[in-house]
Amino acid sequence: MWAAKGWRASLCALLLAACSAAEQGTDGGAPDAGTPITPADCLSDRGCTIPLVSAHRGLCAAEPENTLAAFASCEAAGVPMVEVDCRETADGAVVIMHDSDVVRTTDGETRYPGRTEVASLSLAEFEALVIDDPRCETDPDGQADRCHPPTLAALLEASSERLLLDIDFKAGDPHTLAEVILAHGAAGRVLFFDADTDSLLAYRERIPDGLVMPRAHEPAEFQALLDELGSELDLRWMHGDPTGIAEVAAVLDPHEVRLYLNSFESVDIWVVAAELLEDPEQKAGYLDRAWDALEQMRAEGADCFGTDFAAHYAAYLYPDGFGN
Repeated sequence: MWAAKGWRASLCALLLAACSAAEQGTDGGAPDAGTPITPADCLSDRGCTIPLVSAHRGLCAAEPENTLAAFASCEAAGVPMVEVDCRETADGAVVIMHDSDVVRTTDGETRYPGRTEVASLSLAEFEALVIDDPRCETDPDGQADRCHPPTLAALLEASSERLLLDIDFKAGDPHTLAEVILAHGAAGRVLFFDADTDSLLAYRERIPDGLVMPRAHEPAEFQALLDELGSELDLRWMHGDPTGIAEVAAVLDPHEVRLYLNSFESVDIWVVAAELLEDPEQKAGYLDRAWDALEQMRAEGADCFGTDFAAHYAAYLYPDGFGN
């Protein structure tokens, strides 16, 4: 009888402990082990081992670069992050455009002859531009997400909290950009990237806990940036295209800083080759080469990959969805 009571008491104690742990997980304590990690969790958590994929200019499907339609296609494909090129108009609006002028991707040369720099256009003029895509020749206003270049605010409003923004800061005032992010409560899903560390410092003046990422190339340059600004910027990511990934990872790992790099030449080249083939067996063989190259980069210490084929990467890396 005593043994039975002791067994029941032990069971009750175990159940109470389990309930207490569950309450901790939902009340700001340790997260429930059964809760999938989100992309934003992984972006900020130095210990996250899930690789991140960033869609270069939002290229995930057959949509024009840096448009709301492109970014939406990435989110629909389960891509956790999109690279977003930001700069300012003449009247201080933060807009999305890779180039300093609008000639390559829009009708700007004919619409505003001799005045095609983003910085010389007002917001109203910028939003009137039509993307250079055959589908936009008819009724561009009826398909605005595809046919007009967007503002950063529009992207923040159109996308969910699960879509991370890898902001490649091209030109303007970092304070202005930070205010847009703060106004939308989006600081936790933004990684602010610039090779100019003064921009990173300015961004964190407005968002003290904002995640920022500088660029370096060789191990000594990575080490120098860490020594000078690693603590002040609370660096968790660094961008680079090093000749030796493992050597850079050896510098970053003791600081729990993760490596973001572009994989255009090492992985994307095989995906391009696969896309050109019709034979399923040959196509699969080239994709295998792509994923072998990706896994080699991961083994050497790369943690995030900028790519023009993010939907392919997501299907390979997150077959059951990110964090599952």
